[in-house]
Amino acid sequence: MGSLCKERLGLFPWGPNRCDSVVVLLVLSLFFTPILYARDYSSINGSDTVEWHPLERRICSPLVLPHESYSLTDSVIGSFVDWSAYATVQYSPGARLQGSWIQLPTAGGLGWVTGIEVYGQHRKLSWDAKMDHWRVAGVREDDWNEAWQWGVWDGMGRAWNPNEADIALLRTTGHIDLEISRSIFLSLGQEPHHWGKGWRSLWLDRQASPLPFASLVVNLERLNYTHIIAKTQHLGLGSPPAVPSNGRNNPGSFATRRGAWMAAHTVEVDLGRGWTGSLFGAVTWLNNDSGYTHRFEAAYALPFIAFRPTEYAIGSADNALMGAALSWLPRWADERLLFHSQVLFDELVVSEIQSRDGWWGNKWGALASAQWRSSNQRLKAVAEGVVVRPFTYSHASSIQSWTHQHRPLAHPSGSNFIEGRFHLQWQKNKFKARLGFVWLQKGIDAPSQLGETPTMSLGADPLISYLSRPTDYNVDPIWDGGGFIDEAGIQNVMRWWGAIAFSLPSLEGQEVFIRGFLRDESGVQAAPDWWRIEMGIRLENILEERNW
Repeated sequence: MGSLCKERLGLFPWGPNRCDSVVVLLVLSLFFTPILYARDYSSINGSDTVEWHPLERRICSPLVLPHESYSLTDSVIGSFVDWSAYATVQYSPGARLQGSWIQLPTAGGLGWVTGIEVYGQHRKLSWDAKMDHWRVAGVREDDWNEAWQWGVWDGMGRAWNPNEADIALLRTTGHIDLEISRSIFLSLGQEPHHWGKGWRSLWLDRQASPLPFASLVVNLERLNYTHIIAKTQHLGLGSPPAVPSNGRNNPGSFATRRGAWMAAHTVEVDLGRGWTGSLFGAVTWLNNDSGYTHRFEAAYALPFIAFRPTEYAIGSADNALMGAALSWLPRWADERLLFHSQVLFDELVVSEIQSRDGWWGNKWGALASAQWRSSNQRLKAVAEGVVVRPFTYSHASSIQSWTHQHRPLAHPSGSNFIEGRFHLQWQKNKFKARLGFVWLQKGIDAPSQLGETPTMSLGADPLISYLSRPTDYNVDPIWDGGGFIDEAGIQNVMRWWGAIAFSLPSLEGQEVFIRGFLRDESGVQAAPDWWRIEMGIRLENILEERNW
């Protein structure tokens, strides 16, 4: 019998002359590194394991983490099937309260997670499948509306609204792995992915929805290569059913779902003396394009191929991305300190950068992160900064944007933002305390009605076509629209949270906890201050910064 509960992420964290040269990418990466003391971490076909959590993972883990392994031992070839079930519950006094933080709670909500996991192995074939049912109580109005309008929510999976305050979720993930040799692995499944060593990623981020995928992983002594092909889903406003409504139909229940493809790969090389360098490439293309239905570009499935030259060679208008990362694990720090930088290029023209005219097409992002832990491993900290220019990840067609199920595949804030964060964790025996702070400054588009496409955009939402830009120049890294768009501008968001928890030995991977959360907004379209308190039993190693 497996453990009662596997450690998982996010379970109730309530809360295109163009620069295509690899040499230029490496030079730019080295340029950014002294400025961006950073850390970037990852899990390609990421199982929700302890290794996903930046405060829990080994500080020297690779850029792309492997699956959780259920092998009996390295020297035993055997077969087994096992399963585990889990359940958590929390009560949130004041969960529905919106207003000044000095007000007392006036409402409460009961939330829970129940799920089952089946996993096993037969010789060199292993598998893992999970299904969760969530009930999140007393969510913010914007969150509730997302589930109601689109039938998905916050990268968690299928969502619906059981009442006027809560969201219910059904989330299915899993994978099948085949070990070709000790260094080559094939995988097939549907899971979230996180490529990087930071709390956030500019390439693939763990808060995106689970992706149906196939992948190849090659692990050598000083080189790791990962190649993935995935199917993305893009939602549109559908037509109401031509039958009498039962009163429960919402826009999300009849939203259209169009498919697209994406391919991505990354190679990580051990450079010696604690340094590692990585290159990243990705491309998205339409499933139906120019009269072709069910289009699949086999060239993108070839490992070790350069996507941008391939895109030119086949004459397509696909959306290609490139990136690089550089990490340093100082030897004198005894694997207790890590600096990492990560950059992403969606579009880049060097002459436009030199002109300093603020050309809209210079679309890039940069992430810098540092991770530290004390010698006794009781105290751990993460500090991170991210900046992403307007219109990054977007495309002429929203279906070719770097998104999936109405959410970005990379950083959940999309584009046109700057963010800073700090996380601190203290642990002794079964007790654990967490503190966190996030400051976000982000461009906000003018409000629009459901189903409406804005005629002009300041490039904050990758789902909106970059053809909606009001100008080609004077676009700042964090842009308020330049006065072209009424009701658009810059919004500042600050979030604080703290939690105290006690692990339950008899319920492996679960903890009793109490947590407080505060969100403060200012600037354009700012909402009232929002806070909540939660208490109960939850799964450990959650993604603390979620609003719920």
